[in-house]
Amino acid sequence: MRDDVTNPAAKNAKNLILGVALVGTGVLFLINGLDFIAYLKWWIFVPALIALDGLIDILVSRRAKQIAKGCFNIIFAFWIYASMEHLWGWTFGTSWPIILIAVGVQSIVFGLLSLNKSSSES
Repeated sequence: MRDDVTNPAAKNAKNLILGVALVGTGVLFLINGLDFIAYLKWWIFVPALIALDGLIDILVSRRAKQIAKGCFNIIFAFWIYASMEHLWGWTFGTSWPIILIAVGVQSIVFGLLSLNKSSSES
């Protein structure tokens, strides 16, 4: 069973953050649509929201797999931000292998955690 479903604190924190993120995004779109601000870079908040989700996963988790998922979300958010801002010359087109590597590392970590869980149960 998924950790965030069985852990009420995680579910409540995720619901709260999701609600705040949706309201905030709606306000930004409304401000942008009504031309209160000529050009609003609302998209810059997307990596922050993904990183915040990862941080919440890490803070409220009781399982190592959920912590690893939170770490991946933070790395993914950093990659998005670095690619959008062209840090170190990164673009989505040139740096996508980083995500491939990160997903591979995440799969290895999940596999190792599953092996540890299997060996401790037997």
